[in-house]
Amino acid sequence: MGKQRRQNGANASPVLLFAMMICPILLAISTVESFSFPTSTSLLTVQSQNKVTRSSCTGTSLWATKVEDDVKDAAKAASSPDEIFEQFTDFIMNHQKSMIAQIEQVDGSGCLFTRDGWGAFANTSDADSIADKSKSGGITRVVQGGDVVEKGACSLTVIRNGVLTADRAATIRGRQEEQGAGGVVVREGDSYSAAALSVVLHTRNPYVPTFRSDVRIFLVKSSTDNSKSTAWFGGGSDLTPYYLIDQDIINFHTHLQTMCNTHFPPESITDNDDNTQREQQLSYKQMKKSCDEYFYLPARSEHRGVGGIFFDDLDATENTLDFVRDVAEGWMPSWLPIVEKRGKMEYGDEERHWQCLRRGRYLEFNLLYDRGVKFGLANANPRVEGVMVSAPPQIAFDYNHVPKEGSEEERLIKILKSPIDW
Repeated sequence: MGKQRRQNGANASPVLLFAMMICPILLAISTVESFSFPTSTSLLTVQSQNKVTRSSCTGTSLWATKVEDDVKDAAKAASSPDEIFEQFTDFIMNHQKSMIAQIEQVDGSGCLFTRDGWGAFANTSDADSIADKSKSGGITRVVQGGDVVEKGACSLTVIRNGVLTADRAATIRGRQEEQGAGGVVVREGDSYSAAALSVVLHTRNPYVPTFRSDVRIFLVKSSTDNSKSTAWFGGGSDLTPYYLIDQDIINFHTHLQTMCNTHFPPESITDNDDNTQREQQLSYKQMKKSCDEYFYLPARSEHRGVGGIFFDDLDATENTLDFVRDVAEGWMPSWLPIVEKRGKMEYGDEERHWQCLRRGRYLEFNLLYDRGVKFGLANANPRVEGVMVSAPPQIAFDYNHVPKEGSEEERLIKILKSPIDW
């Protein structure tokens, strides 16, 4: 069988497929459904890290430095959910631009991301901020036909001043009660805002995994007391490989584990069930488990990919904002090394067809099980192109396809049915 680096996949059916990436409207609004809604009180006990850089100081100057640092830490911890929401929104607007520039450079084909702005972003350039911060909108960016990225999408969504229905308020309140949360009691009529950045990159070469990731925030303001608000973060990143190259997957998970351990040191985990300490109970291990559990196809008894991290229950504080920023800033450093190593590997018709078959499983998960996709398509007058923006360019479905015994395809299926700790 003749090998090739690039092939149009004539054996696969070109269709507009599934939605994976939680995108405009979908990603933001669907957080009502997909968040686990933790406590509305800060989950992290802020620990001052007072550092004196002077080589010699008097006792008074040491005390003054400590007081100054404590004041800064207290101010950081005291940022309101509304302020954190705006900081996060500014971050994802800038990160979308920088990440797209990086992907276009790495792809090297000359194919550029298109831009589809809507709402508050309809008449602005990528360099502009939202002129009216009371309005909702988003920017959908799509690239097709690249050498590395056969199809990719990066979607920014900002929803402002929505009003919670009775059903959605009950969903949030139920999850708060499950976790014994205090603070703002969410009710029908409360206003909400949401912001999200998501990316999915479907690769041309079957030896480079598809990459998916998102970060998001959901903010609720009390309708009875406008001074009261609460917010939560969610997000993650994961890989969907077509062929297992173990070291690539190990490196990806090691990157995530190192990042998680920096923010949630394993030694800080205790058996304390106090709600205010739950953020300290977070770990890479828990977030990987959540990822494996979420991206699962029960009808097939297999997972969609080799996972990563998934979280949707982080109380929005300055500390968790730092973590979420690191998650997003680590997307390309965790994935691009695989592109550099595997992007030019030769492949042929058989490998390409297998890639399209596995993309079919991706479709199954998103249309049958993904909460965000189902919610987005169920809305009145949904932005269908936005919801479906993460569809790969080609997929294939074979009736009762069984990989050859002892093949690399069979080895992948075994791992997807029984995930391992990488």
